[in-house]
Amino acid sequence: MGRVAAVKKKTKRFQDDDDVKETVGSLTSHIKNKQRRSEVYGKLRHERAVAKKKRREERQKAEAAAIEAGEEPAPRQIPKTIENQRVRDATHVEEGDEEVIEQDAEDEFASYFSHATEPKIIVTTSRKPSGAMFKFLENLFTVIPNAYYYARRSYHIQEIVKYGTARGFTDILVFNENKKFSKGSKVNGLLHCHLPEGPTCLYKLSSLQLSKEIKGHGRATSHYPELILNNFTTRLGHRVSRMFASVFPQRPEFKGRRVVTFHNQRDFIFFRHHRYVFEEKKGYRLPHAGHLATAEVPEHVKESIKESGGKKRRMQQGHPTKKKRKVEDSEDESDSEDDSEDDSENDSENESEDKATEAAPPAIDTMIQARLQELGPRFTLRLMSVQKGTFDSRHGEYEYIRSTETDGTRKNRRKFVL
Repeated sequence: MGRVAAVKKKTKRFQDDDDVKETVGSLTSHIKNKQRRSEVYGKLRHERAVAKKKRREERQKAEAAAIEAGEEPAPRQIPKTIENQRVRDATHVEEGDEEVIEQDAEDEFASYFSHATEPKIIVTTSRKPSGAMFKFLENLFTVIPNAYYYARRSYHIQEIVKYGTARGFTDILVFNENKKFSKGSKVNGLLHCHLPEGPTCLYKLSSLQLSKEIKGHGRATSHYPELILNNFTTRLGHRVSRMFASVFPQRPEFKGRRVVTFHNQRDFIFFRHHRYVFEEKKGYRLPHAGHLATAEVPEHVKESIKESGGKKRRMQQGHPTKKKRKVEDSEDESDSEDDSEDDSENDSENESEDKATEAAPPAIDTMIQARLQELGPRFTLRLMSVQKGTFDSRHGEYEYIRSTETDGTRKNRRKFVL
């Protein structure tokens, strides 16, 4: 009974929502015979695919006809994704919002963006860190400037907060690792505490890759990196992004071409560390549009191809050599000597022609191409909680606690908090 009720509830949900079309599975779920259900399922899938192809061809014909008539074609359809169908709530931040600008001028991070305070970071770990943790920290210190490692030992977080505040530190990063699984230790968490007044953010850390595990990775320099904070669109996301920015000096040294990126997508924060690379490549620029078979080859390239083809034919045909000649009579020795002299003259002429063609190569264009080289490490963060003030596990007041029930993300996959 429970399964039937669930199917009815699902069918009712599709009927109530006008935007959502009934799926093939929902149309065939009432068929009890497995073989018959599979046949109907395949038939419906085929019919929908044929109808979709027909609609696409009609759109293409209409677009071609409009272009031919000199009219503007209809705008192309944009595929529906979770990102562009996102539900915007009241906390969505618009660019240039005066209220947000006023709050930013008075929050805990304002002194960093006005260059009044320089970041100074304490990096520590959970108790009894493993070798894997130290390998990760070795990569991390190439990313964050002005970071200092302090052994955790048996100190509590509150004691580290007092120590850092008294000595002028601005942030504390505590990395946690899980040792309960049989596969060994694994870095799985980050506690970020901003000094002296907070806030404190707790993150789940996953998908960690060290620099040596990234193919074609580079080695970072000591230049201050450029910071990119992408897709933080809510009040909470804006606050978290400013907290990330306060860890790095607000004076990027563009000479080093280093870039640190925090990219938010579906409330997952992806961390990447890159460097711009400018390469000078030599080659022919073949202006064409469409398939390579329709490419327009420049005239000097065609001439060089013809010349190289002629040279190959000459090499394949060759010339008679002295080894192939057989002296039959002593009377023909003088004739063979004359022939060999003529052949040597012809060979020298051919060699001079080949050298002349090699000496005048076709013009080569120089192109400067830009690409990104990943330096590492890379990992993914998931915000679990935001606490007012510094870390207090007993009496702390929370601004946000991740809960799919309270933030509404459980019932609506198109709703995000960052």
